[in-house]
Amino acid sequence: MAFATLCSTSDAVCSDSRLSSRARFLRPILISKVHLFSYPNRLRQLSRPPLFKMSRLASSLLSMVDAVFRNHGLGAVLDSLALSASQSKVASLSAGQNALVYGVPGSGKSTALKALVINRLRTDLKPEQVLVLCANRESATKLRDELALEYQGATPGPLARTLASFAFNILREKALALGFNPPELITGSEQDQIISELIEEFLKEKFPETWPKQLRRQVMELRGFRAELRDLITVCLEHEITPEELVKQGEVNNNPEWVAVAPFFAGYLKRLREPANENRHDPSTLLTVVIRQLKEDQWPSIASDLKLIVVDDAQELTPAAAALLRALVSKGANLVLIGDPDATTMGFRSANPQSMKELIESIEGKFAAINLEGDLGNRHPDLTAVLAKTAHRISPERAGTQRSALGPTDQEVGNRVEGRVFDLETSELAWLAHRLRELHLQEGIAWSEIAVIARSRTVLEKWGAALASESVPTVILGSQTSFKDEFSTGNLLRLAKYCLEPPELTREVILELLRNPFAGLDSLSIRRIRRRLRQLELDAGGDRTSDQLLIELFEKPEVARELYGEEAKRVKIFLKVLARTRELAETEGSTSEELLWSLWASSPMATAWQQLADGIGEVAMQAGRNLDALVALFAAANQYAERHPEAGPAEFVNEQLERDIPQDTLALVSRDDQKVTLATSSSLIGRRFKVVAIPGLTEGVWPNLKPRSSLLGAIALDSVLSGKAVEETRTEIVDELRLLYKAIGAASDHLIVTAVDGDETQLSQFVRLILGEIPETEIYAEPRFTLRGLVGNLRRKLVTSTNETDRLEAAYGLARLALVKQPGAHPDQWAGILKLDSPEALVPLTDDETGKVWIYPSQLDNFIKCPLHWFMQAHGGSDRNFEANFGTLLHKVLEETTSIGYKELWQSVESKWHTLEFEATWVEKKELRKAQKMVRNLSTYLQGQKDAGYQLVGTEVGIDFELGRARVKGRVDRIEQGPAGQVLIVDLKTGSGEPKATDNAQLGLYQIAFMQDGFEKIPEGDNPLEGASLVWVNSDKPKIKPQESLEDNEELNQFFRELLDEAIDGMAAADAKFEAKIGTHCYDDHGYGNCKILLTKAVSYAD
Repeated sequence: MAFATLCSTSDAVCSDSRLSSRARFLRPILISKVHLFSYPNRLRQLSRPPLFKMSRLASSLLSMVDAVFRNHGLGAVLDSLALSASQSKVASLSAGQNALVYGVPGSGKSTALKALVINRLRTDLKPEQVLVLCANRESATKLRDELALEYQGATPGPLARTLASFAFNILREKALALGFNPPELITGSEQDQIISELIEEFLKEKFPETWPKQLRRQVMELRGFRAELRDLITVCLEHEITPEELVKQGEVNNNPEWVAVAPFFAGYLKRLREPANENRHDPSTLLTVVIRQLKEDQWPSIASDLKLIVVDDAQELTPAAAALLRALVSKGANLVLIGDPDATTMGFRSANPQSMKELIESIEGKFAAINLEGDLGNRHPDLTAVLAKTAHRISPERAGTQRSALGPTDQEVGNRVEGRVFDLETSELAWLAHRLRELHLQEGIAWSEIAVIARSRTVLEKWGAALASESVPTVILGSQTSFKDEFSTGNLLRLAKYCLEPPELTREVILELLRNPFAGLDSLSIRRIRRRLRQLELDAGGDRTSDQLLIELFEKPEVARELYGEEAKRVKIFLKVLARTRELAETEGSTSEELLWSLWASSPMATAWQQLADGIGEVAMQAGRNLDALVALFAAANQYAERHPEAGPAEFVNEQLERDIPQDTLALVSRDDQKVTLATSSSLIGRRFKVVAIPGLTEGVWPNLKPRSSLLGAIALDSVLSGKAVEETRTEIVDELRLLYKAIGAASDHLIVTAVDGDETQLSQFVRLILGEIPETEIYAEPRFTLRGLVGNLRRKLVTSTNETDRLEAAYGLARLALVKQPGAHPDQWAGILKLDSPEALVPLTDDETGKVWIYPSQLDNFIKCPLHWFMQAHGGSDRNFEANFGTLLHKVLEETTSIGYKELWQSVESKWHTLEFEATWVEKKELRKAQKMVRNLSTYLQGQKDAGYQLVGTEVGIDFELGRARVKGRVDRIEQGPAGQVLIVDLKTGSGEPKATDNAQLGLYQIAFMQDGFEKIPEGDNPLEGASLVWVNSDKPKIKPQESLEDNEELNQFFRELLDEAIDGMAAADAKFEAKIGTHCYDDHGYGNCKILLTKAVSYAD
C-alpha cells in the first residue's frame, strides 16, 4: 500500500519530518519505493542544487530514508508483538471508555498506544475519527510513520501530530471556509522582538512613581528581563487572564511586579490585534482562540468527527492544552491519556505533572485507570534499579502507582551503571571520549545509539566542542542561537545587508567584507592582496596607502585585473558576486531567499563546508553546524516570503539582524545515524538510546536550585492561577529530579555518569543517588583512543622503549598506519630527522652573469650578528614595525625639505602621516606622540650642527662600487661638511634599541665607500674624512654615536675589510648554510624576534 507524506512550509503540520540537515534544502515526496524531488523556486533558477551534486544527493537521501525506517523498526508489525496483560487492557479499550494510563520508561507505553489505535481502526473507527497527539514534532513524526505503515491504509492526514498542529488546522479550515487570510504562527523570536519594542518604547518615558525599584532601566535592557516577561505573558495566555486580571492578582498577592508589567501584556495583545497580525497567533493564543471557537459552537469536521483522542506523554500538557482537550471531548469523543508524571520536563512552559489526573477527572463519566506493568525486558536491570531510586525521591503528584513496575528502591546497581569522579575537567573529558570510542569501536554500538545529556544548552555546547576535538562525532538537538549570532548565517546576513544598503566605503568596512568567510580569504591572503596593490601603486609612481587602494578596489572592480594568484582569483569572484547581488537587490520582485542564495551559491564555502562536515572532529562539527544554520535560514526566508509577499529582502535581513533568540523553523531535522546525540532532558521526549552519558554532575549545574523566574514571578503566578499555595512553589529540586529521571529513562543498556571534584567545584548530590556511593577521585592520563593518539603513542614507544620487541611492534604498527596514509605515521612527516633535500641554495644569492654578491649596507650588521636572521629578513621573513615605517617617512621628509625647524619638519611629517597604518585609534595616538618626540630631537640635532658650522652636502646619497666579489649598493642618509672642510657621514636611527657606533659595520662600509670613491655625490676638493656617526632620535634627547675615521685608524680599517670579506663569503652561501648564532638577541622582539620559531624543539625525534 502506498504511503505519501506531503509538506508545505506554510502549514504548521509539516513541522513533523525526518530528513537530516544535509538534505534540508530539498523536500522529498516518498511514494512507495519511488523517490521524487520538488525543488524550491531558487533551485529551478540555478544550474546546480545547493551543497552537493544531484547524484550524491539522491544516494544520500535514499540512505537517510532507509536509516530512518530502520530506526523506527517499521518492518515489524504489532500482530507479532506479545502484549503484556496491562498493554492488552489498553489495546482492548472500546467505544465509550476514557482511560488514564501510567507507565514508567520502558514499560511499553508506545506499543500499547499503537495497539489501541490500530485495533480501533481495524474494528469500528475511521482514520478521520482518531486523533493521536504527541508532545513535540519529533515524537509525532516517529509515531506518525509507524502508525501509517502499520495501518497500511489511506488517511486524510497524519494519524499523529502535535496539539498545536491540530489547532492550526482547525483555524485554517475556518479561514478557508470564510475566505480569510490563512492562519500563521508567531515564532518565539518574533515574540521577543515585539516585547523588545514595547520595552524600548517604555524606556523613552519617565518611570511612574509606583514603579518597583528593582526593575531599573539597566535591568529592563537585559535579554534576561525579556525572557522573564515573555514567560509571564505565556502564563497569562495559558490561563486566559486579561491584563486587568493580572493587575488584580498583583494587588491581591502583594506582587507589585505583576501590576507594573501588566501594561506590557496589554501592549502585546494590542500588537496581535493590529491589521498586520491578522489571524496570526503565538502557540498559547493559538489554543485559546480555538477553544473560544469551539465554545461558540463552530466545529469544523476535523474536530466534530472525532471519536477517540489518544495523548502520548500527557504529563507535558499545559493548562491551555488541557482546556482544549476538555472542549474537544465535550461532543462525546473518548480520551485516553498515556504518560508518566515523574518524567515531566516542560515545567518551564507551565506543564503540570498533575494535569493527567485533573483532566481525566474533569470529564464526565467513569474512566479506566491502568498501570503498565511490563517486564521491562528492553532495559537492563541495573538501569531499572537506578530509575527506582530516582523515582522514589520525586513527589508522586497524585500518581505514583506506576512505580511498582520498577521494583524496590534498594536494588543493587551493577556494572552497567558506570561512575567516575576526576580531578580536572580535562581528565573527565578525555576519559568520557575514550569510553565512548571504546563502546563504538570495540562493542559495536552505533554512534546514533549513544546520547550525552546535559542540564542546559550552554553545557551542551561545551561538551559538543570538547568531544568533537577527541574525534567523537556529535550533533546537538534543537535550536542553537539566533541567526545573527551563528557564524555562517550571521556573516551571510551582514553580507546581504551590505548589498541591500551599501554603506560608505571605509577601511573598516572593506576589511570586514574581505574577512567575511564567504569571500574565501584569510588574513595572509588579505595581506598579499594589500602588498600587491601597494607594489602596483609604487610602480606607477603613486604614494597612496593600501587602505586607499582597497577602497578603490571595491569602487572600481576593474582594478582587480592587475592582480594575480589564488587570492586575486577569489577577490575577483567575490567582487562579481557582490555586484550581481546588488543588481538583484535593485530588481523589483526579488526575494530575500534569492538574495541570500546568490551570495551563498558562488562562495568557496558552498563546497568546502560540505566536504569538512563529512569528517569528524571539531572542524567537522562546526562545518555541520554552519550548514544546519544556513538550511534553517533559507527555510525562514522561504516562510517569510510566503507570509509577507509584499515585503522586500531588506525587511527580512534587518529583522533577522535585530533578533536575539533562535527562530523556530520548519527545516527538516532528525536523528543522525553517524553522530552521538547531545541533548537536554526536555528534548528526549520520544527518544531512546542504548547508551546514555550524563557528564558534568556538579552542584549548582545539575541540580540547579536557583529560583526560576525570580524577578517577575511567572512560576508563582502559574501556581496561584492553578490553585496552589505560593509558598509551595519552591519545587526546584523535584523539577531537577524529574529531568534526571527522564535522562536515565532514555537509556536501555548502559548508563555513564561523571563528575569533577575540584577546588572550585562541588560534587552533585545526584552522584551518590545514582551510584550509591562517591567514587574515589582519579587522575586520568591515558593515551587518546584515536588514530592520532595511537600514532603519537607508537612514536613515543619507538623512541623511548629499551625493549627491542616493543620497538619492533611499534614500528610495525606505524608502518600499517602509514600504508593507509594516517597523518604523522610515516617518518617523512616527523620533524627533526629529515636530511636536506639538496645542498643547492634555495634562491640564487649571486648575480647570474657576473657572479658578484649584492650587498646592501643596511643589512650588513644583521648578517654579522646572525646569518640566519639576515637570510630570513632579506627574503621576506619579517614585518616592519612602526619605528621602521616612520623611519622611512622621516628619511623622505629630510630628502624633500631643507628646513630644520620643528614646526616645518612636523608639517611635512603630518602631510605624509596618512601613509602609515595602525591597528587601532589608540595605537595611532600613542605613536603620534612618539613621532613628535623624534621630530623634535631631529630638529635639535640639525640646529646644533648648523650652529657648529656644518653644512648639508646631500641627503639619500647613493653609493655603488665593487669590493672584491661584492657589489655594494645603497644610500646614505646624510653627508655633512664641517667648517674645516672635513666630511661627516651621518646615519639616522629611529629604532627602539640604543645603537652602538664603534664597531658598526654599516658605518664602516659607508666610510670604505667614501675611500673607494663610491659616492654619487661628494664635496669637491681633497677633503678629509672626519668619520661617521649614528644619530639616534628615539630617546628623550638626540644622541650622537661617533665612529672614528678609517683614514686615521689603519687597524680599524683593516678590521672592517676582513669583516667584509667574511660576510661576502657567507652571503654568497659558499657552503649552502646559514649559521644561527643563538643568543638572547633571538628572543628580542625589537630586533631578532623572528628567529624564535626556529628555536622551538621538534615534537618528535629519532636517533
